[in-house]
Amino acid sequence: MNRRDIVRVGLLGAANLSIGARVRAQKLPFRIGALVPVPDNGRFSVALRDGLRDLGWSEDSAFTLEIRQADGTVAAFRRLGAELAALPVDVLVTASTAAASALAQTTTTIPIVFVGTFDPMAAGLVDRLDHPGRNLTGVAGFQADIATKWVAQLKEIAPGVTEMVIFSNPGSVSAAALAGWKAVASRSASISEVHVGAVADIEPAIAEVAKNPHAGMIVVPHTFPLANRKAVVDAMSKDRVPAIYGVAEMVRAGGLISYGQDLAAQWRMSALYIDKIAHGAKPADLPVQYATKYALAINKGAAKALGLQVPKAMIERADEIVDQG
Repeated sequence: MNRRDIVRVGLLGAANLSIGARVRAQKLPFRIGALVPVPDNGRFSVALRDGLRDLGWSEDSAFTLEIRQADGTVAAFRRLGAELAALPVDVLVTASTAAASALAQTTTTIPIVFVGTFDPMAAGLVDRLDHPGRNLTGVAGFQADIATKWVAQLKEIAPGVTEMVIFSNPGSVSAAALAGWKAVASRSASISEVHVGAVADIEPAIAEVAKNPHAGMIVVPHTFPLANRKAVVDAMSKDRVPAIYGVAEMVRAGGLISYGQDLAAQWRMSALYIDKIAHGAKPADLPVQYATKYALAINKGAAKALGLQVPKAMIERADEIVDQG
């Protein structure tokens, strides 16, 4: 079965199973623990609340939401995940492969809904996509073939780029994801890697890449650059390195261009799983859904600062335009 063809078995009907239409006899309100892996000014939790309200849930009377916001590190995921599990909660929800893996190590009994993961099977989160078999399920994305688009989009906006460097933090990126993205990107560009271990290493690493005037960077989607997005985009601007990102949050923070999935939309989609679980479904029986919609975001201010002219064709197909650097 093609991953992009994983059917939404049982999920499309979930929208019609409004918890507001039936009074649950037990455990009201339903307790949801949300582990937000990076500082995000509330956008992800707002999306989750919106998704629940779309299904007829009323906060406080039908559910309570316990939120813990991490700093993008695995240590924080483990500490805050254990804190949520001890409250206790009826379900846990989080984003990223690293955060989901940390929650999986924290509990094998509390249902876990993940979003924004790379390959949940390769990461050991589920046994099968159509029948996860464990206490985890959710929405996956960022398949390896997206790297082809990263290379093409960066070359289009920055034609002078002939070599590309993948930016990653080994502590928070999925090794399987990184290997897959690099293999695909290497088919259409000269690819190397830079591993950034700490915030203090960000600027020196980017400055080293900047020594090659024909180099650009691919900042693959994982929690470290997202948690430290200002430091990353500021260094790219300072050293005049064109870069493409996997999430639009980086462009909204001042980055040049992104191509990827809408993480807030996936948080909203997680409400479908939570609703099913609240009505007695087990994560082991709820198929993993692959998000298939990708969006292009461009920061015209960042392009101008780098001396780049955004092609008209890119402007026309962009899903989001940011005008400030």
